[in-house]
Amino acid sequence: MISDIENKLPPKFVEKITKIFPVQLLPDVFKTFAIKRPTTFRINTLKIERAQAMKEFKKLGIKVKEVLWYPDAFILLSPDLPTLSTTPLYLEGKIYVQNLSSMIPPLLLNPKEDEKVLDLTAAPGSKTTQLAALMRNRGEIVAVEKDKARFEKLLANLRLQGVENVRAFNRDGIGIWREYFECFDKVLVDAPCTSEGRFNILRPKTYRYWNQLRVKRMAKKQKGLIVTGFKSLKPGGQMVYSTCTFSPEENEFVVNYLLKKFPQSCRIEKINLEIKNTMPGLIRWNNVKLPDEIRNCLRIIPNELMEGFFICVVTKTKSLPG
Repeated sequence: MISDIENKLPPKFVEKITKIFPVQLLPDVFKTFAIKRPTTFRINTLKIERAQAMKEFKKLGIKVKEVLWYPDAFILLSPDLPTLSTTPLYLEGKIYVQNLSSMIPPLLLNPKEDEKVLDLTAAPGSKTTQLAALMRNRGEIVAVEKDKARFEKLLANLRLQGVENVRAFNRDGIGIWREYFECFDKVLVDAPCTSEGRFNILRPKTYRYWNQLRVKRMAKKQKGLIVTGFKSLKPGGQMVYSTCTFSPEENEFVVNYLLKKFPQSCRIEKINLEIKNTMPGLIRWNNVKLPDEIRNCLRIIPNELMEGFFICVVTKTKSLPG
């Protein structure tokens, strides 16, 4: 079965996966490229409290399993997603369908109600709306999205979810630090990527586009975004960089680029999560040795519930030259 999965995926990608993960994990990792994960979602606490949502689940016959590390998140047992999407809970924006891995970056950013937050590549709004809920619609979020169609989707989701503390801009995020130099308490850079964590042999379109050249192009864009995010961050503030991809070129090497560019001003924080399917960032890739500090980054190992993800938490230790 595993060989069938490997044979359908791009050979260079398969080679990369076999070098990223320990050999004992490879069978389970490859299996995740051939499964249909259950629907997961979170409660939109801007519109409904958890206790009331639980009553609504019971009333509507929605069966769920709780997520221990995030009380507002649930695994849908029944009915199916098409049926769930016809319920008032969904149609009125009281819940938001989102993979569990995708919920982690906003939780780690942990924005406070009086803070100013930058969401640098915001569409379609999964994490923007989650940030707003965590902030109870207080403080301010500046959300930036370059693509016009995706920007419209972002606006639609903000409206549906009842978000009121977001200023949204349809523009390229790279370079906005010139207008917002060291302005933000928190910055989220959930970067565009090759989305390798979403590859599935049941849906060939999820991986047919993949090649190493695309990885390199994405990495160049990601470096521009992480530098912009860091320059926009206040001294003492924190930035979360995340992707839903596996390639070290888009993950550890992007973080290393930031460390090399600002060696006196940034610190990579160790991440502690109450989930078991994680591993530290890689510090060696293709005979390149990276700083030990990059082990503080976190890789979410894909499983039957969670997509593969990479997350890094950066603290700005002192101001940059103007």
